Amino acid sequence: MKINDAVERIDGVVANCYSLKIGDVTVLVDSGTRSGGKKIIDYYERSGGKPDVVVITHHHADHIGGLSEIVERFHPKVYVPDLELKIVSGEEKPPAPKSFIGRIIARSLKFNPVKAIVPASKLDVPGIEVMATPGHTIGSTSYILDDFKLIFSGDAAVESGGKLVINKTFTYEINGAERSLETIASMKGHTVLPGHGNPVKI
Repeated sequence: MKINDAVERIDGVVANCYSLKIGDVTVLVDSGTRSGGKKIIDYYERSGGKPDVVVITHHHADHIGGLSEIVERFHPKVYVPDLELKIVSGEEKPPAPKSFIGRIIARSLKFNPVKAIVPASKLDVPGIEVMATPGHTIGSTSYILDDFKLIFSGDAAVESGGKLVINKTFTYEINGAERSLETIASMKGHTVLPGHGNPVKI
């Protein structure tokens, strides 16, 4: 699904993943489940391109499950929320969601650790701003493409019924998630490209 001339949502992936072009740099936002990773690789191989940079919004397996395969195939530079580096690298176990259903489902979703990662705070792609939006996970991070007034929110803000909401089932800390949602929702004139659901213009 084409968002604009610079941004496309990659079809067929469980959690939304986006490919964007900034100058000569191709950036992938999130990397889907394990099966989604294969679809992302197919997407780039069909287009004859590759991601130079991957930015991760949070550590949940539907957003990083395909990362190890993508790294092995394309060798991009990978930026991960600072507080979640040890989770993505496999050095620490991820904190469980607070809800019982969330904990059950989280146990069934796995990902292969990736060691070659960089803190999101070090992101140096011109035109992308990093914004901490914790609560859904401990280090949940959004990325702002200001020239196009776009916010890649991951699951800090998802779409339901045309509105921005938080997914309480899989959220680690509800109060923090609500504050982050308020921050995103205050950015009038921007369009949110969420981890689940359709774009929402604020």
